[in-house]
Amino acid sequence: MKRELREKRIRDALSSPIEYRTAADARICRFVLESGLFSSARTVLCYAGTAREIDTSPILRGALDAGKRLCLPLCTGNGVMEARCVTSLSDLSTGRFGILTPKETSLLVLPEELDLVIVPGCTGNERGQRLGYGGGYYDRYLPKTHCPSLLLCRSRLLTDPIPMDAHDVWMDYLATEKGIALCKGKE
Repeated sequence: MKRELREKRIRDALSSPIEYRTAADARICRFVLESGLFSSARTVLCYAGTAREIDTSPILRGALDAGKRLCLPLCTGNGVMEARCVTSLSDLSTGRFGILTPKETSLLVLPEELDLVIVPGCTGNERGQRLGYGGGYYDRYLPKTHCPSLLLCRSRLLTDPIPMDAHDVWMDYLATEKGIALCKGKE
């Protein structure tokens, strides 16, 4: 069930009109940058979006421009990631699967030092359910943090319900092009 839903949502993301994706991504990033979650965070972990994900470059630039400590995930093993600090977007290089990642020499930031984690996914919902890309990286990493998680998802890709396993982590907040919602949690 998860694999079929994941494949469908990835196809949906890539087949959506570029005008919709561009406009939705810009609004999502604006909502994030204007949120209290973002403004109060000193250390932010955010991903660099791929073609199928939200273009997070405005958030990355916004964090750096605001003097925040910006971290991006560095995958160090199967299902294992770390937060690594960058001081410029030029600190990023193309890694596995064509994803922009920090260099291995970048400063390691411990999970408990994070104030906000911005999470990718191929779908999610306002209950806080999230379906990632199948590697389990965030499901393993997020329980180590002590901060809010914020899922970014275009509204056309939302799904309710999403099958959840015991190890799947529920999101605290959801950002779409319609705004940011506090997730309702497990019901």
